[in-house]
Formats: sequence, structure tokens, C-alpha cells
Amino acid sequence: MSDTAAATTDLKHKTVFSVLWSVLRVAFSTVATFVIFLVLARVLGPAEFGTFALASLFTEVGRIIAFGGFGDAVTRQYALDEELADTAFWALVVFSIAMGIGIYAAAPFYAGAVRDPAVEPILKWLAFLIPLGSLAVIHNARLARDFRHRNLAAQSMAASLLSGGAAIAAALSGFGVYALVVQAGVQAVVTVALGWIFFPWMPRLRFDMARFRGVLGFSLSLMVSQLLWMLLTRVQDIFISRWYGAAEVGRYRVAWRLIELIGQAVLAPIGSVSLVTLSRLQNDPQALRNAYNRIVGAAALGTFPLLLGFGALSEETIHLLFGSQWQDTGPIASVLVLMAVPFVMNVFAAPALAAVDKAHTIMSVAALQLAATLLLTWLLVPYGVVWVAAGYTLRAWLTMPYQQYLLSRHVGIAPMGTIRAVALPLAGSVLMAATVWLSKAEIASLVTSPFVALALNVALGGVVYAAFLAVFGRRTLKPYTDMAAAMLARRRRPATGDA
Repeated sequence: MSDTAAATTDLKHKTVFSVLWSVLRVAFSTVATFVIFLVLARVLGPAEFGTFALASLFTEVGRIIAFGGFGDAVTRQYALDEELADTAFWALVVFSIAMGIGIYAAAPFYAGAVRDPAVEPILKWLAFLIPLGSLAVIHNARLARDFRHRNLAAQSMAASLLSGGAAIAAALSGFGVYALVVQAGVQAVVTVALGWIFFPWMPRLRFDMARFRGVLGFSLSLMVSQLLWMLLTRVQDIFISRWYGAAEVGRYRVAWRLIELIGQAVLAPIGSVSLVTLSRLQNDPQALRNAYNRIVGAAALGTFPLLLGFGALSEETIHLLFGSQWQDTGPIASVLVLMAVPFVMNVFAAPALAAVDKAHTIMSVAALQLAATLLLTWLLVPYGVVWVAAGYTLRAWLTMPYQQYLLSRHVGIAPMGTIRAVALPLAGSVLMAATVWLSKAEIASLVTSPFVALALNVALGGVVYAAFLAVFGRRTLKPYTDMAAAMLARRRRPATGDA
């Protein structure tokens, strides 16, 4: 086996094991987050969630600007320079302190803009978390770069449990919306502490301007792109707040949060290693294209059925789990899940372009999508929050062809290859969702318990999707089963004495 082939095989194995650890991390965090979210949503109301969402929107803008994409710049370095790591660390700290001060000062003006005075004190507390969070960015980037996702998994699990437990205790003690502030604070402290424990690297007090300028272009491009992507999903909150108030922001944000949790269960573990994996293949275009389509195909296999299945049962699920105060949230979620395909594409297009040092092109995609979102939201917000969701879904489909054009031009990833990778799981998921949608009323009439009816619908959907894959998907699934078999064989070799 040639050195190149051996390196590619080793990268595949590292990627798969990293994904497995990320799956464990995300599975645990998703379950824990959902349970915590469920308890908090029953104790708190839509208005509290809406107020916190408006405050965290502004804080997230500041965090992205302050962090500047330096963590990803360190992750993608083929051979990391220690002086570069030191430079990135101190740049992060300085930028984060400045941004925290700026957010604290701007809090009253932003609260007036969103017409919710309760946002101001919350925003002032959240401003302190930006400098705190910057202390672990480079440490976690180096853990990811070294494929140490086992440590990242432990960090995420601990942060989820401790912050969630603190938030529930605060909510039950009558803290109201400040229970969510407690959750954010505890999560930041635990993340930083474990980042330093798992990667005990002490940055030296040095700053090299040449190295700073060397990564600045990539970092700024990525920062602007991340900022645009974040605004893309959050800017509707401001429109909704000004038209309908914080409670409707809360309902819209909870619908979106549930979709994020569902997508995170599959997309986060794969996405967490996609930049590193694709960056290591940047000098082998064919291998990079193949890896991209395998990654997207694997993500589609798990994400599409979860999203579309949830869309078919969103009203029943939200009413049963969260209570009657969230009853208007189901229709919003049902509309948002219709963007399942562009939702998956957005996750992996950016790492693919960044891997070939075309991060600046990501900005054009994000800028186009944000402009379309602003226009459609402005036009549709007078008609209600469900129409805002419909505009967001329409925007996702309308702008996806441009994103695929950039992938084809700069990475050589042909749209037809990606379409073939996602076609089978999309067809199976649509069939499954349609079956559940058409049969749920009949199932509900046959059983008295709504929980039993929901469980039967979920089981029906799982059977339909699994049967579809068994009949039509053997060829599509073969690359993934072959890779799993190869990984098992590789793990057995040391035990049999193979070199």
C-alpha cells in the first residue's frame, strides 16, 4: 500500500472513530438537553423564552465577532505552529474583553429596539460570558484537530448535566427567565475548566503580527460567514418581537430549537469532524469529492426521517410534552421541517469550501440567504408567525442552487453526485411522513391514550422507513456497511498478531 493510500485509510479510521465519539457526545447531550428543555418549558412560559432569545441573539453576534473564526483557523492548520496558537489565543482574549464591554454598554439601546425592557439586565449578565468563553476556544480547537473527540464528548456531557441541573433548580426556585442565564453561565464555566484540563496547554505571553496576519484573512472570512449564518436563523426574532411581542418569539424559537435538537442528533457528530477530514484531503480532489458525498449521504439517512417524521406529528408531540401554553408552536414546526434538504446542505457546504481555502465564497452564500430572509420576513410578518416560518423555508430552497454552484466551481463537487447521495433517504422519508400523516387520525381513534397513539405513530414511521431502505437502499448503504466492516477488521488485527 502506498504512503498516500495508507494516510487516506488512516484518516478514514480516525474520522469514523471521531464520529462515533461525537455520536455518543451528541446523543447524550441531545437527550439531556431535551429533558432539561422539557422541564424548563413547563415551568417557564413563552414570554420568558422569548426575552432570553432576544438577549442571547445580541450576545451571539458579539461572541462570533469576538472569536473571529480563530478556533477554526487553528483546527485546519496542516502543521500547527505553537507561536500561531499563542497568537490566536491572545487575540481572542483581547477581542472578547472589548466585545463584552461593548455589549454591556449597548444593552439599553438594544432593549429599546426590540421593545422589551426585560432584555437589558439579562444582556448585561450575558456580556460577561464572552470573555470567559474565549479562554477555551483554542484548547477545544486543538482537541478537535488531534481527533480527541472522546475528551470533547466528556466536556459536553458534563456541561450539559451541570448547567441543566442548575437551570432547573433556579427555575423551580422562582428565578424566572434568570434560570436560563444561570444555565448559560454554568455551561461556560464547565466548558472552560474542562477544556484546560483535557488539553493542559499554557499559552506563552507572545504575539506574532506576521502569523496573526497570516490567518486573519481566513478568520475574518469565516467570522463574517458565521455571523451571517447566525443572523440568518435569528433575525426573524426581531421582526416577530416588534410585531407580536416576546411570547411569540418564544414560540417561534422553541419550534426552531426542537428542529435544531433533532438535526443535532445526526448532523453535529458528523459535522464536528467534517472540516478536519476534508481539510486533510484538500490535495486530493477526487478523494475530497467522494468524502463529501459520503458525509452528506450519511447525514441525510438519519436527518431526513427525523425531521419529516417530527413535522408529521409536531402538533401532537408539542402539546403532549410541553403543555397547552405551547399549542400554537406545532404549525410553525410543521412548516420549518419542509426545508430538510437545504438544512443538511448548509451544514456541510461551508466546511467543504473552507477545506480548499475558499472560505470567502461562503460569505456570498450567507449574504444572499440573509438578504432573502430579510425581504421575505419583512413581506410576510404582517400575516402571522407561521407565514414567517414559510418565508424562511422558501428562502432555503430558492438559494440552495447558488450554494451548489459554488461547490461545483471551487471544489469540483457536481450537484448530481450530491443529489444521488440524498435522493434515497429523501424518498423514504417523504413516504414515511406521508404514511404517518394519513394514518394518525385513524390511530388516535383506536386508542384512548394520546401517548400510546404518538408511540404507535412513531413505530409505524420507523417500520415504513426501515422497510423502504431494506427494499431499495442496499446499494446506497453498501459503502457505509463496508466501512464499518473494515473498521471492525482493523480493530481485530492487533489481537491476532498482524503487523
